[in-house]
Amino acid sequence: MAESSRLTHEEFFKSLTTLLTTATSKEKSTVYLTQKPLLYPSAPITSTAGNSPLLIRATNGNSKDQRKKSDKRDGRIKISTVVMPDELQGFFEKYAEVAKGGMGSLKKRDRKARKKAKKKGKEGGGGGKEGV
Repeated sequence: MAESSRLTHEEFFKSLTTLLTTATSKEKSTVYLTQKPLLYPSAPITSTAGNSPLLIRATNGNSKDQRKKSDKRDGRIKISTVVMPDELQGFFEKYAEVAKGGMGSLKKRDRKARKKAKKKGKEGGGGGKEGV
């Protein structure tokens, strides 16, 4: 998708839902969600980020190095939309709903195995040289 084309909020939510469901159905895939103030170069320096629109982006995390040139279907997917300051509340309510819905099929981290391995490492040796 071209960088200059921005989606409407509804199109963005549809695409984000699709992106999250395809990412969680595959193994080892990443989705990056970013937001930043949209500052225009011609804007005066005194303008603050608090009253400027927000640029919301989502990508599937595939870089040029990771994707194969022969397989165009699994390339990088980038979607973005611009949210005006007066639309922030409603947008973020829907955004949170879509993001939480997309995270439902994620696998929980297995912290017990990591704690056991860490504990076993501490018991196994003091780190000093033995038999010198």
